[in-house]
Amino acid sequence: MKYMSFNRSCSYICLAYMIGDYGLEYTDKDIAIEMKLAYLFYNDLKKDEYLSGAMLQGKRWFDLFLNRHLLEFMEDKYNKVDALSVIKKSNRKLMMGINLKTGKHAMVYCPSETQRFRFFNPHYENDGAVDFFNYSEQELLVLLDDKVTIGYINHNPRNTEPKLELYGHSNGYLDKYVVDIIEFCSNEHTSDEIREVKESLFAGLLLSPIPLLEFEGETELVECLKKLQKDLISALQHNKQTIKLVDYLNPIELNMCARKYKDAIRKNTPPKYENL
Repeated sequence: MKYMSFNRSCSYICLAYMIGDYGLEYTDKDIAIEMKLAYLFYNDLKKDEYLSGAMLQGKRWFDLFLNRHLLEFMEDKYNKVDALSVIKKSNRKLMMGINLKTGKHAMVYCPSETQRFRFFNPHYENDGAVDFFNYSEQELLVLLDDKVTIGYINHNPRNTEPKLELYGHSNGYLDKYVVDIIEFCSNEHTSDEIREVKESLFAGLLLSPIPLLEFEGETELVECLKKLQKDLISALQHNKQTIKLVDYLNPIELNMCARKYKDAIRKNTPPKYENL
């Protein structure tokens, strides 16, 4: 059984589970290290958010790993009724987001002979969660978004090279990130306003990349980021109507962490495909 080994890795353990059908035995950690996930940083302009680590999901990112194994990730979008029809007819594993009480969770549909829909449920080992969920048609309809993205894996013998520029662009996005976060921190905000941008602004640097950088042995950088993370948590614990985060998150330390991260990215950017 495949289990999660780092925070938010549900989609990556789904990927590890799916590639088993192609004779590849990987964990989410193995995938992250091979594709150098720790050294990718991205600004999604459409959603106005900064992403890194396990926040980077979908074809663009999964193919950085899959392409070197002559595989590619495919994505099709459907309304939920059509998605259900596609799932019913599928004889291959499918990845999609399922809305659980704890939030949206990447899971893998596993074709079976029963009338119920069987899904692989990513979770940590020994956390008490079940390995598989079995849903009726009506139960699954309730758990799907109105618009559903279904992902699956195809064999691609043409060995298409992944988009290595995604690594090269990471430092430019980090530069923009530092400007944006310092600007935000320099103004007064309520705790609620800060929490509203926890995912879109803060998680990309102060949460998501940390376990992956630990895998890579980036001890000094990890310590730097954890210090900033601790300072942010401390700021939110103060019972004030408004907070100016620059009083807690030192811009000099923030710039220093960003420089360390950029240096690490520079040293680990794959120069060419075969060396990924």
